Amino acid sequence: MSLLSLFPRVTPFLSKAVLPLSATRSYAKGPELAGSKTAANLAAAFAGESQANRRYLYFARQADVLGDAEVSEVFRSTADGETGHAFGHLEYLATVGDPATGMKFSTTADALRSAIAGETHEYVDMYPTMAKEAREEGYEEIEEWFQTLAMAEKSHAGRFQRALDKLEKEQQ
Repeated sequence: MSLLSLFPRVTPFLSKAVLPLSATRSYAKGPELAGSKTAANLAAAFAGESQANRRYLYFARQADVLGDAEVSEVFRSTADGETGHAFGHLEYLATVGDPATGMKFSTTADALRSAIAGETHEYVDMYPTMAKEAREEGYEEIEEWFQTLAMAEKSHAGRFQRALDKLEKEQQ
């Protein structure tokens, strides 16, 4: 017996939870969304759903290592649902901007610019500050981890920049 079969009311929902991207989902009616409590709620919900996705994928890997394949599948399928929820929030936020950077992301070039800004923030500000604080508190291993991640984020920003440069060159 599969664990998913133990949750018959949830299983159909999970299979429909990953929604396709659609231009019809973005908010286009009513008052301006930017600056509203609803926009802030969408951004917070996006963060929560995104974190749930990552946690559940980690838990699935942990369940695999421990030999709990059925539990792992429950975590994976639920993580897929959380991704669908996060994508839905982003679609509504398309008129407001990327919740991480505030930048537009409606075109590929815009999405690359937003990704570059986010990765740059991580390697210039976020991880160096976190590494310094970890060192000050005596967490040398965590300091090194944050420094390693700063280097990885710099690499990611470079990859996105090269992709943007190529895209812009092709569009000339």
